[in-house]
Amino acid sequence: MELDVILTHQSLPKNFEGAVCAVVDVLRATTTIITALANGASEVQPCIDAEEARQKARGTSDKPFLLGGEIKGLRVPGFDLGNSPVEYLDSSLISGKVIYFSTTNGTSAIRRAYIGSHNPVYIAALVNLSAVSSALLKATTDNSASTILLLCAGRRGGPSLEDLFCNGLILQKLIQELNQAGIPHKLHDGAAIAMEFSSLKKGQPLDVLKATEPGQGLQELGFADDLELASQIDKYQTVPIFDGTKITAA
Repeated sequence: MELDVILTHQSLPKNFEGAVCAVVDVLRATTTIITALANGASEVQPCIDAEEARQKARGTSDKPFLLGGEIKGLRVPGFDLGNSPVEYLDSSLISGKVIYFSTTNGTSAIRRAYIGSHNPVYIAALVNLSAVSSALLKATTDNSASTILLLCAGRRGGPSLEDLFCNGLILQKLIQELNQAGIPHKLHDGAAIAMEFSSLKKGQPLDVLKATEPGQGLQELGFADDLELASQIDKYQTVPIFDGTKITAA
């Protein structure tokens, strides 16, 4: 089994068809998607930008929906919700609803991973770390896949430490389960870097998030509570999967 971490979705290889992919955007898109589905949203549709979200919503007549997303960290004007996972804790607001969702990095990364792999894409963060690790291993064995790619959504085309940290912890879980199953594995450089970083910072998820550039920016914008939620390892057992159109809970 080959394991790799891709630092940004812009640096994905040209050909990774058949790989099992997970996308991580701890601050905040994947954390928010997991939170939304764990609290009753029926599905999340990842959109490239706010206009696509509006267009999809205009074409919906038979399902209750909400518009969610951000531009530069703040709720898109006219949208019902932003990209704060705390906003998606209210089941009475989101239960049974489709969320048309647009973010700066995460939703594009999810779409890109599906286009390149032609496989369902797993949505991962610290809040569902163990559940998604087990789901990834099951997917590879069920589909006889030989590669797991963990994709950091990144920030402004560059890497983000919080995503690297999360992917390193996912790899630790995966390797433990691969060893227990007697499945040999190979770590590529990106995976080795993520493993090393997460080992250095293990047990300090909130400190890691607070120290990153995105984390500092969110605190300045008044979203410190988002960091608290996003740092909670294994808060949920929900494993969202993107099928090319919509994200639903497995």
